[in-house]
Parts: sequence; structure tokens; C-alpha cells
Amino acid sequence: MWYYWFTLIFCLSIVLMALIIIPRIIIALGIETIRERLNKPRTKKSEKGKPFENVKFVMQFTGALLVFALVATFLGYMSVPYLHDFPHVIQREYSSEEGYIDDVYDPGKSWDNEVEVNGELFYSTKIKEKHEGRFMTFEYLPNTKLIVSYKLWE
Repeated sequence: MWYYWFTLIFCLSIVLMALIIIPRIIIALGIETIRERLNKPRTKKSEKGKPFENVKFVMQFTGALLVFALVATFLGYMSVPYLHDFPHVIQREYSSEEGYIDDVYDPGKSWDNEVEVNGELFYSTKIKEKHEGRFMTFEYLPNTKLIVSYKLWE
């Protein structure tokens, strides 16, 4: 269950950062540009330089905003199943199922194991390969298929 909360908080914090920080940066740069134009003395057309003297900065800033927006969009997309499960977690209304454990796959460095029950994949941090072939009843989150509680039978 800790993984659910961590993922939900992490993804939402990145999305909220994008929604709060990017507009603040744009507004701050806009105000700074307006102040510079108001305080800058007027020059004749023949003395003016290039329209964008600092093109490199503008391109780097645009690239950084684009990357940040893409990361925020990706994490927002990835957090959708966790957001759909949020009401189930708050109300403690989980889906339940029972069946024999067909296969338990440990993907290595991942935090969870993939548990196959009745042909469907679920995810658990507690069920190990030694539990294969046993009958179990369990409760899980319907969108992320994360097993919340379980009971093994002989």
C-alpha cells in the first residue's frame, strides 16, 4: 500500500509543480520584459540591434519548459489509474477475488511481484514464488490491480 501512496503523491506533486511553476516563470519573465521596455531609453531605428539579441537563452528556456511540460504530462498520464483508485482507498471498498496462484514472476529490481491468478495479472509485494499453486482469497484495487490484503489456504 505504501507504493500506491508514494506513486500518487509523487505524480501529483510533479503535475502540480508544472501547473504552478511554469505560469509563474512566464509571468515573471513577462513583467521583467515590460519593465525593461518602460525603463529603456528610446533609440533611433538606425541604432537598433537585432530583434532577439539573446536567442540562445530564449531557445534554452523554451527547451527546458518543453521538457518539463512533457515530463509533467507523462507523469500525469501515469497517475490516472492511481487517481481512479483513490476513492476505493479512502472508502476501503476493494474488489475481491479468489483462485489458485498460477504463477509468480519476480521482475528483479522492481518493488513488486506479478501474480497470475485465474489468468489475470495482479501485483503484490508480499506474495512470493513459494506460494505458487496455493488457493487464496484477496482484495485488490480495481484499476492498478494492486493486492491490498490476502489469505492463503492449503
